Amino acid sequence: MAKGTKELKRRITGVRNIQQITRAMEMVATQKLKRLQMRAEAVRPFSDKIQQLVARLVGSVRPDLSPLLQEREVRVTADLVVSADKGLCGAYNMNLVRLVQAEIPRGAGDKHRVRVLGTKGATLLRVRGIDMQGVYEDNVEKIDSTRARNIARELMAEFVAGHVDQVRVLHTAFHSATQQKPVAVTLLPIRPEALGAGGGAAAGPADVIIEPSADEVLRRLLPRSIEIRVYSAILESLAAEFTARRNAMKQATDAADEMISALRRQYNRARQESITKELLEVVSGAEALK
Repeated sequence: MAKGTKELKRRITGVRNIQQITRAMEMVATQKLKRLQMRAEAVRPFSDKIQQLVARLVGSVRPDLSPLLQEREVRVTADLVVSADKGLCGAYNMNLVRLVQAEIPRGAGDKHRVRVLGTKGATLLRVRGIDMQGVYEDNVEKIDSTRARNIARELMAEFVAGHVDQVRVLHTAFHSATQQKPVAVTLLPIRPEALGAGGGAAAGPADVIIEPSADEVLRRLLPRSIEIRVYSAILESLAAEFTARRNAMKQATDAADEMISALRRQYNRARQESITKELLEVVSGAEALK
C-alpha cells in the first residue's frame, strides 16, 4: 500500500506542475489579449468609416472608374486564410479549418489559390488535402500595418491583372470576449451594398462638395479600404486566438484542480488503509505473543 501512496504523491506533484504551467499561460494570454483587443477595437471605427465613405461615393462615379469595382464571372478565387502559429487555443484552428473545407472543396485545384497566414493552420490544411499556393513565413502576432498593406497589394495586383476573379479573406471575426466566429469575407470585387450601413449607392455625395473630385477621391480610397480590411481581419483573428487560448488554459487549470482533489482523496484513503493495516498487524502480532 505504501507503494500506492508514493505513486499517488508523484501523480499529484506532476499534475500540480502542469497546473502551474497552464496558469502561467493563462496569465500571459490574458495580458496579450488586452493589448490585441485594444488594437482591434482601435482599427474597427476607421475601417467602418472608410467602408461607409466608399459606399456613398460609388453611387456618383462611373462603374469603370477602377478595376477593383469590376465584377466578372468567377472562375478563379484567391483565398487568404488567417490562422495561428501555435496550438493550445482550444477549437480556434479547427473551427477555421472546417470553414475552409466548407468554402474550398478538396481537390479544387486551380479554381482556388489559397495563401495561409499561420503555420498551425497551414499544417492542418495540408493534412486535410487542401492545395495551397503559398504559406507566409511571417509571425502572425508581429504583423504590422505595413506588412498587411503589402499582402493586400499582392492580392489586388493579382485581381487587377485578371489572374483571379474574386478575392476573399477567411478568418475568425472577433465580436467580443465571449463571441468569435470564423467567416469568409469577399474583398474583391468591391460591392457597395456589402460595405455596411453607409447609406448605400443611392445616398450619394450630392449634399457635400468633394475636391478635387469624387472620381479622384474614390480612386485613391478603394485600395486603402482593401488594405485596412486585411489588417483588421488579422487583428481580429489575433484577438480571437488569444481569447480562445486564455479560455483553454483556464479550463485546463480548473480541470487540474479537480484532478488534484480527486487524487488527494485517493491518497488519503490509501494512506488510511495503510495505517489501518499496520495497526492490525501490530495487534495480531501482540495477540500471537500471548
